[in-house]
This record gives sequence, structure tokens and C-alpha cells, in this order.
Amino acid sequence: MNKLLMTTLILGVLSTTAFADAIGGREGQLSFIPKISMGKDVGELGIEENFKGINADILYSPTMNFEVGVNVAWVPYSIDVDDKSTIDDYDETLNALELSGVMRYSFNQLDLLTPFVSAKAGWAFGDSKIEYKNGDVNKYEGAWIVGVAAGIEYKNVNFELGYQMTEFKNSLETTFESEKEREDLVYFSIGYRFE
Repeated sequence: MNKLLMTTLILGVLSTTAFADAIGGREGQLSFIPKISMGKDVGELGIEENFKGINADILYSPTMNFEVGVNVAWVPYSIDVDDKSTIDDYDETLNALELSGVMRYSFNQLDLLTPFVSAKAGWAFGDSKIEYKNGDVNKYEGAWIVGVAAGIEYKNVNFELGYQMTEFKNSLETTFESEKEREDLVYFSIGYRFE
């Protein structure tokens, strides 16, 4: 999983460097924006309140203000178990690899500040297990994500405030029962645009 993330990041940097000066402005260019995110869980699933992660946007600009591309993210969700008396063992972290399509619209560029809005939708991969003393095994698996964000770009530095919904499949392995659970996250990220 880490090799896939590193390969994607390296390819993004190489491709944006190669096309950076091909066309004036951003129209027709590729950009690579690695970011560090931190935020707060505002949902009701058993995820610890605060989280941190890394992600990167690889964007293509078909017009001056509109960009489309992919977002690759790694978020280690810490599992918060309130009552451990019935639990034999559990994974303390659900390492989610998220892959989503992203659209970004930048408003008229000021001298140094460019406000923008973005939206993304995709999939979350990764799972975590809770083993109970009675032999039951509860498994959480990533399903899908959707999110919106707004931010400001200042001299290629990106500041972003966003909201993301992540759905997890919660299944009990001994009975094959499953249900969907949604986690709501509010996050802040900072990144740098390579073009």
C-alpha cells in the first residue's frame, strides 16, 4: 500500500515538472499538490475524535479556472473502543487508502490569493477487526467517500477547509450480517502546488 502511494506521488511530481512550462498559465497543465491533513471526527462511529493523514491531488486544467483529476490519501483512523471488557483483541488503527476523483474551481485570481472550491468522490480501502471473547469477529471495511472543500491558494501554498463523509461496511463474520455506517469528518489541510 505504501509503495502504491509513493509511486503515485513520484509520478505526479515527474509529470507536473515535465509540463510546467509547456503552456502559459494553468490551462492545459498538470499540477501536483501534496497535502497534510488534520481534523476532527464529528460522526458517531468508533473513531477517535482527532485524526491526521496525507494526501495528494494530481490535477489537469482544461480551462484557466477549472481542474479535474485524482486524489490519493492515506488516513490512519484510530479505533476508539469504550467498553473493552467483552473484547479479546482489536486493531487499534484502520489504515484507509482512499482513491477519489476530484474537481476544483478557482475563482478569479487576485495578485497573490486565489480562492477555490472543490468536490471529490471515490472509494476507501482498508479494514479493521474487533475480536470478542465469545468468538464473534466484527469487521469494519472502507466503502465510499464524498467530500467538499473551500480554500485559498497563496503563492502555490494551499490552505483548505473541508467536510468528508466516509462510509464503512460493518459486518459480523460469524453470522454474515452487515450494515453500513457513516463517519463525518471536518478537516484542515495545507499543501504546495508543483506545476
